[in-house]
Amino acid sequence: MATKLGVSRPSVREAYCVLEIVGILESKVGSGTYVKSENIDQISISRIRDISKKEESPYEILEVRKIVEPEIVALAVKNATAEDVKDIERILVEMKEEQAKNYVYSMDTDALYHLRIAQAAGNAVFFNIMKYIMDLIHARLWNRIIDGPDTKPNDREKDIQFHEDILNCIKNKDVDNVRPIMVKRFNEIQKGIE
Repeated sequence: MATKLGVSRPSVREAYCVLEIVGILESKVGSGTYVKSENIDQISISRIRDISKKEESPYEILEVRKIVEPEIVALAVKNATAEDVKDIERILVEMKEEQAKNYVYSMDTDALYHLRIAQAAGNAVFFNIMKYIMDLIHARLWNRIIDGPDTKPNDREKDIQFHEDILNCIKNKDVDNVRPIMVKRFNEIQKGIE
């Protein structure tokens, strides 16, 4: 589709997301994307415009996360208490349970995981920055781009492993390895949405 239209794959993916949100398309895991509404006249063009207008793209959000989040997590590695570790571990267990039950864990649980780590860093400014980033992610098409119907089970397993690796770094006070783990994962995500 991208080649036929002469645009990038991320642009096509975002367009699909908008069309799915307004009810024109429907994506089915392992099956494909289908036209859901045959009566397109009923779909509000202004609704499509409202959804597709955005100030921050997923790529911009990812760029900020690549710079800021490894430092937040490194500070959490240094400052996390036993109680912090227990809370983060509990959230990770919840993510795994959701994934086992529903194929994917919720964006809310993922946000809670990252925010709890930011809280463990012990810096209110970093926590507020992370909260803002999570709010942007929820407000945008990011979750459909990252967790769309074409997401492979291997990607989900890799994502859970990433969260486990971060938790292990926090538990073991491993500041040296936490940044490279995070940057590597963000690079993988970036390749996946390009």
